[in-house]
Amino acid sequence: MAERHVARHTGERLFGSRAQLLKRVCLVGFDGLVEESFRVVDHRRSGDQYTVLATIEQFLTRVRKEEDEGESPRLELVEGHPRMSGSAPWFTSALGALGAQVHFLGACGKPGCVHRAFAEAERRATVYPLAPPAYERVLEFNDSRVSLGDYRPLGEITWELLEERVGGEALRDLWAKAHFAAFLNWSRLPHLSLLWKRLLSELCHASGSPRKLLLFDLGDLRHATDADLLCALKILAEFQASHDVMLSLNDRESEVVARALHLPGTDLDFTSAPSLAAAIREKVGVSTVMIHCPRFAAAAEGASEEGLQTPHTTKPKIVLQAGDHFNAGFCAGRLLGWKIVHCLQLGIACAGFYVRHAASPTREQLVRFLQTL
Repeated sequence: MAERHVARHTGERLFGSRAQLLKRVCLVGFDGLVEESFRVVDHRRSGDQYTVLATIEQFLTRVRKEEDEGESPRLELVEGHPRMSGSAPWFTSALGALGAQVHFLGACGKPGCVHRAFAEAERRATVYPLAPPAYERVLEFNDSRVSLGDYRPLGEITWELLEERVGGEALRDLWAKAHFAAFLNWSRLPHLSLLWKRLLSELCHASGSPRKLLLFDLGDLRHATDADLLCALKILAEFQASHDVMLSLNDRESEVVARALHLPGTDLDFTSAPSLAAAIREKVGVSTVMIHCPRFAAAAEGASEEGLQTPHTTKPKIVLQAGDHFNAGFCAGRLLGWKIVHCLQLGIACAGFYVRHAASPTREQLVRFLQTL
């Protein structure tokens, strides 16, 4: 099926989906960050007139120069803009904007007090603050960025805290009612594997509820050990015994996972991505594996392997959290019972709208956007 026809058919399906999505109860957890981005001043001419370091190489040159002169580098930061960050909050925003009933449990504030940066998630979901958000101070350059993070609050997220903040009975009730759950950013949450095991023993094996759709996103795997990664993937296979598990990876993460699983090496591209997704799916033992990047997206489910190219824009307003929007679109399609090619197209469109407008699209906006692809 030609990609233009896929986009049109996906839009037609989405147009009539409002009532179905409104009935879908979704749980999302557990991270949460506040990111504040700054520019680094190069020269200040007056109180409100200054130039900034445009590239990361200029930044490094400035630091080396001051060190060579025997000075401790001292840099002035301007234009600080705090914003919601983290996979779970933005996935919540995206899925809630499409019309699903979302319950977000994450590091977004103290009990009874959601941090103001998470207003968008709070507007589109029921929010359960588990712990204060982590914090990232980001130095922005035209060609790159440097993130300086305090992620200690994410270490507070445990099964015990989840029961304490939400309540044991309330948590069991939420799980029983949910059609879908997403567990995101494994690499940033040091106790998430243990939390998954408790969820398996306390809820999955005990509830007797119908099979749910579950999404797992591992996050940045650059610092994960193979042993920890393989342990996490084994837990995913345990979830698959009672639920339908989807594993989402970006291009770099898919290569890390493939190496850890000792799969044959390949040059990942649009042609090879569907078969790599299928190989990972078979090796891990889950229902679905998705691979996404700015150039294409692919998925494997059962005997089906699909890939679609992504529409390019030369002037994105934002690229961070585009993957979370892809995941939200894909999962919305799965909640509607669609084939994976249409799920892929909905994920691509959701991410494509987001990078062009720096906002999570509503269902109506996405229907119109799909008509342009």
